[in-house]
This record gives sequence, C-alpha cells and structure tokens, in this order.
Amino acid sequence: MSFPRVVLRAGRSCSTMPTRAFSVKSVVRNAAEPTYKAPALGVNKTFDEALKVIAEDKAKRLADIKSMEAALAQLVKAAPSAAKDTEIAALKEKIFKQEAYAEINDPEIQWQFKNNKNVDMSKAVFRFMKSKQFKRETLPLIQQRTTQMFVTPDLLPAFTPSVNVQLDFGAGSIPEGTKVVDGYFETGSYLLPGKTVVEPKVNVTSFHPEQRYYTVALVDPDMPDVENETYKQQLHWLIANVPLSATQTELSKENADVVLSYLAPHPPKGTKYHRYTLILAEQPNAGQDKVQMDASAISRETTLRDLCSHFKLEVKGLTFFRQVWDKNVSRIYKEILQQDEPVYGNQPKVDELLDETGQKKKKFIHM
Repeated sequence: MSFPRVVLRAGRSCSTMPTRAFSVKSVVRNAAEPTYKAPALGVNKTFDEALKVIAEDKAKRLADIKSMEAALAQLVKAAPSAAKDTEIAALKEKIFKQEAYAEINDPEIQWQFKNNKNVDMSKAVFRFMKSKQFKRETLPLIQQRTTQMFVTPDLLPAFTPSVNVQLDFGAGSIPEGTKVVDGYFETGSYLLPGKTVVEPKVNVTSFHPEQRYYTVALVDPDMPDVENETYKQQLHWLIANVPLSATQTELSKENADVVLSYLAPHPPKGTKYHRYTLILAEQPNAGQDKVQMDASAISRETTLRDLCSHFKLEVKGLTFFRQVWDKNVSRIYKEILQQDEPVYGNQPKVDELLDETGQKKKKFIHM
C-alpha cells in the first residue's frame, strides 16, 4: 500500500491541509469565561439516580425550613428574655445550615464555587462554603503569623478571627517573591515604605447577611519609647461606623466616620521591623450600634486595648504587614510628616579600662 507524499515548500501552503483562522480575542474570552455545562441525562444511570436523591433531599430540607421559620415567627412574639434570645439565635443557625445543606450537593453550585463564578454571597450555601474555606485554608496561617510574630499578645489578647481582612495598596506594591493569594499579600509579608504612602483599599469577607457596623484601626506597636526604654503604639488610621456584610465587602469612607486620617507607615532608622496591623472590630449590640468617637479625645498614641475597652469593640479580624527603614522613610519624614527624622541605636559600649580623659588605664600598678 502506498501513501500520498506531501511536500512542503517555503512560501506555499499544503493544499491537502485545510486552513483555519483563529480569533485571539475569542480564544482569550472563552478561556477567561468558562460556563457550567450540565451532564446529559440518560447517559450515566448512577448520575441520574444521584440527581434524584439530591432533589428529594432538597425538597425535604426546604419543607423543614418552612416549619422552622413558622416556629421562629412564634418565638419572636414571645415575651423578651435571655432564654428567648438564645433560642432565636440557635433556630436561625439551624435554618441557615438547612438552607446551605439543601443546595450544597448541587453539581452546578459545586462548579460555581470551585471556579469562583457567580458566587452569590446572599445565598446561604455560598456563605457556608466560603466560611468553611476560610477556616480551612486562611485562618491557620493568620493564627500562625500573629502568634509567631507576637501580634498577640503584644497588641491584643489572643482571639480567633471570624472574618477575612485583606489590603490592596495598588499595582506594584507587593515586592517580587512575596506569596500572593487571590491578588493579596499573605499576612505578615514585608512591604516597602515607598509603596504604602497612600491609604489602601480594605476588602473584608464576612459571612453574616445582615449589615453590621465595624471600627477599622491601623496600628504600629513598635515605635520606640525612649523615656520608658520600651515600645509604644501609634495609630495610623482610625475609621468608625463602617457598614459591612457578606455582600458589602469594601470599606467606603463615604459611609463611615474617619476619626484619624491615614498616616503613612514610617519605620524609623535604627529600629527593627515594625508590624503594621489593621484590625476590624465589631461595634456594640452585635454590630447594630454606631459609636461616637471624638477625634479631639483620641490621639495617635491611644492604645488599641483602651480603644476597644472604652467603646466596647470586639475584634473580629486582622491582617498585618512588616516594614524596615529604607531611604523612602527619610522622604516621608521630610515631605509628608515635615519633621526631622529620628535615628535610633544602642547605647555606646563603655570601656571600663578608659579613664576620664579617654586614656587607657594601666591594667597593673605597683603597690
């Protein structure tokens, strides 16, 4: 058997090979925007049966939710008491979980979550899945870094974060080699002072559907306190009454009260690395109350513990980055702070063998 011989010559196309024109834009668009394609029914009997079981389970859970919602409506009408509040909270939690479990096995829901497509945080199932993901993947790292680098207990008592806080200082702000997750630097990363002169965007992933008010504070616990030979805190940013929810994730100053404007981080020369920590604290009454912070009564040296104690704030989340002195800090002192740059260092070592004139003492003398 003989096969046709195909010869390719420069400048000519092979007539036996059909050509096809590709659109670069269409290829990029299709790669960037995947869509869910449901498997065809009648192909795999096991899959078809699984869908039936999922549908039956969902119908049962939705019926249970209706019963629980009716019970909740009756409970709300009862006389106020501490026991009533506890029961309401427990019943709401049960309803939330049933809503999540009713949809969590849906193949399309699983695909959307895995590919981060159409993840609607107003739906209980996605809040449930995001919360589980945060506890499994992000929370351990935050707790490890805050413990290893003594953010707790230096700045505040140990606690378990329940929301994810992330900072974005803009393009080019994350040094090369820094680990990045979803476009944000990992907690505890080093950033350059010249890249944090302008206030960052603050993104918060919370898991409560209702709006709550928070206080945001950026604190440096590592400023030298020369008089007391220790360290003191410096408030770099303080914003109260920030409304946030599962669907309202970005800090907006227009809807909040700026108590202390943003102060660019400036680790002084001669000091070790500084831990610039941004905390997110829930305001009183489970975040339903606003607080009145008088800027004249709060200084840059107000401690985080005093702030939380006075205004009954409960810290729910944090992130931090580290910085050391570089030449840009000198520029920040001169152009932004408009003050002389301090330089710190250890006290000179005293040589006990020098006399008051600076001459070397004799080690041995005649008696």
